[in-house]
Amino acid sequence: MGDPKGLRLLNNGGQNGSCYGKIFISPACLPLRSSPRGCDPLARLLPGNPLRSLACSSSDGVSFPTAGHNSAGRLHEMKILFLHGWQSVVGGVKPSSLRKAGHEVINPALDHDDFAAAVRTAQAAFARHRPDVIVGSSRGGAVAMNLAAGVTPRVLLCPAWKRWGAARALPAQTVILHSRVDEVIPFADSEELVADAECPESILVEIGNDHRLADRESLTMMLRCCEQHAPKLVGCDVGAPRRAGDQAKKNVLIEATQLGSRHYAIRPWGRNARLLRSPATAAGWRVRRRGWTVPELAASLGPDPTLRVGGMDFPFGIPQALLGSQEFAEAVGRPAPFANRQAWARFIRSRLQLAFASDRASGAMIGLDRFDAWRKDSRFWLPRGSDRAANGQPPLKHIGQNLFAMTIAGARLLGALQEAGVDVVLDRFPKSTGRVAFETYPSLVAKRIGFRGSYKQQPVACLHAACGYLKACGVRLDFDRDVQHFCETYRTGAKRDDPDGADAFLCLVAAICFQQGNRELIQGDATPAELQNEGGIVVPQSSSNLGTGPRLKSS
Repeated sequence: MGDPKGLRLLNNGGQNGSCYGKIFISPACLPLRSSPRGCDPLARLLPGNPLRSLACSSSDGVSFPTAGHNSAGRLHEMKILFLHGWQSVVGGVKPSSLRKAGHEVINPALDHDDFAAAVRTAQAAFARHRPDVIVGSSRGGAVAMNLAAGVTPRVLLCPAWKRWGAARALPAQTVILHSRVDEVIPFADSEELVADAECPESILVEIGNDHRLADRESLTMMLRCCEQHAPKLVGCDVGAPRRAGDQAKKNVLIEATQLGSRHYAIRPWGRNARLLRSPATAAGWRVRRRGWTVPELAASLGPDPTLRVGGMDFPFGIPQALLGSQEFAEAVGRPAPFANRQAWARFIRSRLQLAFASDRASGAMIGLDRFDAWRKDSRFWLPRGSDRAANGQPPLKHIGQNLFAMTIAGARLLGALQEAGVDVVLDRFPKSTGRVAFETYPSLVAKRIGFRGSYKQQPVACLHAACGYLKACGVRLDFDRDVQHFCETYRTGAKRDDPDGADAFLCLVAAICFQQGNRELIQGDATPAELQNEGGIVVPQSSSNLGTGPRLKSS
């Protein structure tokens, strides 16, 4: 696909520190990889289609939650300090578009004649409001460069740094948007600024058709740059078949950005860009398919500092009886029982690689066949305490639903996430506010939100029920229409009877509820000692028990 009209991303041949769907920040710059020939360069910066509309209604016109007040008080949104340009008005197109997207925008009137006074006004607004992001347009970009704002991320729009102020260095965590045909501030000024800062040229995004940057592409890119540092939550339906191409169909992930204490948005970019790929394209299987391989999940989620919560649909452990079984251990060549989950997980990490035997879709995950003895012997198909409570299948069973591959490959994924500092919930909720991954069960989530039908047969109705549940919890969710359509319609399986899109969305609902403190740990008949090794299933509170606080439930 060629570059969209009036838009181009400059790069310097590739930098370390980026991965699919996320920009990772160096101390002073935003390093990015170069764009492969023939690919949309915008997607390399912030993947996704910048032209897709955002909405708070379903594809069939049913309204989803909207902003407002609730019993917990006013919603606290992500704060953006917007600094307007010379002779521009407060409340113009750009700050209004950010406000329309759900953000709290501080837009002070800056003195047009006295630059020092303009900086003082902006500095006072920064000190008073402590914004999450600073956006400066034209002269406002020069004001933003002259602020004492530490490492607060900044988005500079055609910055007029040569005309106003003394600052000549780029602050940390800055990205610049500029049009090459800017008739007021030369594009070369931004090129010079980036070159002098010795940052990669990729922090400079060429976009728009004039100085104002008020066209749809530019406004969307500004929004995306503002939200890139916001906390992320994911829901992931992990199927984890043996072959790479099948994993890239079955492993579906939905991402939400947290914009406020009770405000989330499912955007059509970031990790969600994969969901909007066209399966009919002539490109290779990795570009066509809309899911993830397990190695890709590990590489994307593990290093991402903005990831806060991940709800995942696969067993995090196996029954205590198997961990203590000599026969179970000997079946895969281990002389002594595992005794605990840690030893079992280390054993899997030592034998299962986050790689495939080839680059083809048919390439098998290297090492998964080493555990086939567990898959083939039905004596090892035992349920955990939480499985019995949730009416779930045994973790190592492979008939009907292949939980065996999900459990083994999932253990390898969890190991990679733990090595990257992610806490894994097994028997208790973490006390810290760090990054967390937990096991959830979409069928049980559907019941907890009050849905009475079969979500597999009625995914559209279930999604509406889930959004209504969040609204009843005082949570606003902005749901992109195209991503929503994917969640409603995406299915896999020989009979197209597995609604992976709805599964992933229900996992995301559980993650949002977890972040809000609305969570319950299902342990079934497992003892506390067994729960440490088997793990529990995290779900939201029942719709009839809202407001009672997080709980540990035995059945």
